[in-house]
Amino acid sequence: MRNPEFINSEFKSLIEKFHSGQCNLEELRRLEGMFLNENTSESIKDAMFQEISGYESTTTKSDVDYDRIFQSIRKLIAEQQTASRTINLRFNWLRIAALIVVAFVLGGTLSYFLVTPKVKPAESFCEVTAPLGSTSEIVLPDSSRVWLNAGSKLRYSTSFNQKDRLLYLEGEGYFKVAKNKQLPFVVDAFGFEVKAVGTEFNVKAYQEDAIIETTMVEGKVTLQHSSEDILDGVYLTPNQKATFYKKEEYVTVEVLKKIEEKKEELNYIPEHRLVIAPRIDPKSIVSWKENRLIIEREQLGDLAEKLSRKYNFNFEFRSEDIKRFSFTGTLEDETLQQVMNAIKITSPIDYEIVGKTVIISRNDARIQDFKKLYKQQ
Repeated sequence: MRNPEFINSEFKSLIEKFHSGQCNLEELRRLEGMFLNENTSESIKDAMFQEISGYESTTTKSDVDYDRIFQSIRKLIAEQQTASRTINLRFNWLRIAALIVVAFVLGGTLSYFLVTPKVKPAESFCEVTAPLGSTSEIVLPDSSRVWLNAGSKLRYSTSFNQKDRLLYLEGEGYFKVAKNKQLPFVVDAFGFEVKAVGTEFNVKAYQEDAIIETTMVEGKVTLQHSSEDILDGVYLTPNQKATFYKKEEYVTVEVLKKIEEKKEELNYIPEHRLVIAPRIDPKSIVSWKENRLIIEREQLGDLAEKLSRKYNFNFEFRSEDIKRFSFTGTLEDETLQQVMNAIKITSPIDYEIVGKTVIISRNDARIQDFKKLYKQQ
């Protein structure tokens, strides 16, 4: 048996000639034979693994089917021999090289011997989720802190804090931003962007909701949109909240009626589909990150959505009108059943829990006792 070093040297010489299209038929047969010979091919592969500096891969050497590849090359050689006793390597080079390159990519070992163009690696992302029924807290590479509410997802590039500080939010998150004037901190929620330098704010942007809410706690943020020309120079300061309607059709007659009723408390910008509340107490909005739920005159239909995410249960209403009952209170460590019992005491409803679903129905016998709480549309 020939010396493995000699075999390896001969192989490299032949593969270089092959790549440049200078192999004759005899040399191509020798190259083919190296791969078909079990002992020889193992020597070649061992040498390649040793010589590639810093090589790392989970791919095993046996992953490349050299025999199958060169059986295909042998077929090409046979086809050429039938027509002529010489091989026009320049004519067949692309067909043969394609087979080799496929094998090299699959095995991840032979790229050292072929001159291939460098492809820019695709950008990779980190993704953090808070499943339904739980919350999550994370520290970003820039030392900013983020709390994610139940059923939320945060996505950012692995190059975060290098060229930018851009994050993509789906759900609800509370952001305590580390200051960096050179790299603004941007939260993209379905195209709606909240831009800050160093501040604290809350963004609520669940996919199924018609609105996106931004609530300021400290500092200042500007609002913009990545694809629509709907925001220009709009900003928020502490104790302010912006409500953005994702589509024009979401600004219904009922929504406009509520805005009109609170016109002294709200600033409505129709061309931006934006409602700004200039004076609010953010405690009830951001209390979820402390595992509390502060309810202030909230209708049962909206409250059920929060409870659904907090406890990971579905809610089913047997009567639509009971969604308009209004509630006020604070929930901390109560179980779902304790919460529903409290709601039942303060409203004319009955409920039952079937599997992972809470079924709520109206109690007609008690309606008269709750006329003040019962609001007609």
